[in-house]
Amino acid sequence: MLHDKSPLRRRTEQVVIRWLTWLTARLVRVLPLRWVQALGNAIGALLVRVLGKRRRMALDNLRAALGSDRSDAELAGVVKASVQNMTKTMLELLKFPAMSDEQFARFAPVRGAEHLAEAAARGRGVIVVTPHYGNWEALALRISSLGHQLTVVARDANDPATARMITDARASRGAVIIERDQVREMLRTLRRGDVLGILPDQHGGEGGVWLTFMGRPASTVTGPAALARRTGAAVVPGFARRTEDDTLEVNFLPPLTMPHSDDAEADVRAGTQMVNDVLGEQIRRHPEQWMWMHNRWRTPPEDLHDPEPAAT
Repeated sequence: MLHDKSPLRRRTEQVVIRWLTWLTARLVRVLPLRWVQALGNAIGALLVRVLGKRRRMALDNLRAALGSDRSDAELAGVVKASVQNMTKTMLELLKFPAMSDEQFARFAPVRGAEHLAEAAARGRGVIVVTPHYGNWEALALRISSLGHQLTVVARDANDPATARMITDARASRGAVIIERDQVREMLRTLRRGDVLGILPDQHGGEGGVWLTFMGRPASTVTGPAALARRTGAAVVPGFARRTEDDTLEVNFLPPLTMPHSDDAEADVRAGTQMVNDVLGEQIRRHPEQWMWMHNRWRTPPEDLHDPEPAAT
C-alpha cells in the first residue's frame, strides 16, 4: 500500500535538497571539470546501488526495448552508465556559469549548425526536440551560444529556491525557461521567429496520445507536432551525445517533414510519431545516454488496439 508523504517530510526533504544543491553548486564551480565529472561518476555508481526499485524498472525497460541481444550483465552496465550520465549532466549544469565561452565551446562542439540556422531563417520559429539524453542541458545552452534566442519548456524543481538555482544556471547562457502549461508563451516564442526547446520523451499522461516509442505503446505529448502545424515552425531534432572522453558532440539534424493535410488530428498524430521515431532511433544507438529509470511505458487503456508502428 502506498502512503503519501506528510507535509513535514516534504518540507524537510525540500530543505535538505536546497542546501545540498547550494553546496554542490559552489563546490563544482571551483573544481576542474574533470573532477566534477569524476564526482558525478561516483555519485551515479552509489545511486545505482541504493535505488533498487528504479534500477529494476530500468532493467525491465531495457530488456523490452533492446530485446535479448544483450546479457543481464551488459544491461546492468547500461543502467549504471545511464545514471552516471544523468548525474554528470546535473553537476555540469551547475558548473556552466563558471565556464568561459571558449571552455564551453571546447566542451560541446557543434555539428549541423547549418540545419538550425536554415530553419530559423524561414522566420516561422524553430522547435528543437531532444530526449533526456547525453547532456540535454548543454544542448539547450549551446543553441543560445550560437546566437539564437531560446525558450525551453521544463519542469521546475518542487522547492522554489532549488528551482531558482537551476534556472539561474540555465539563464547564465541566455536560455529562458517556461512551464509546460504556458502555451501562449510557446506560441509567442515561435511567432517571433525564436527557438523553442521541448523534451517530449517522457510519459504524456492523460493528455497524451498513445503511439509507439521504441517498439512499445506509450502515452506521448503532442506539443511539438501541434505547435508546428499551428505556426508553421520547423521541427529540428538535436542531440548532445556524451563521448568516451566526457566531452559532448552536439548534433542538429535536418528539419523533419511534418505532415499538413485537411485532417489536423491525423497530422498531429503522424507528426508526433515521427518525433518518437527519430528520438528512439538515437536512443537505441547509444542506450547508455538515456534516462531508463523513468517509468516511460505504462499500462495502455483497455480500448487501445493498434497504435501507429515505429518507422523501420
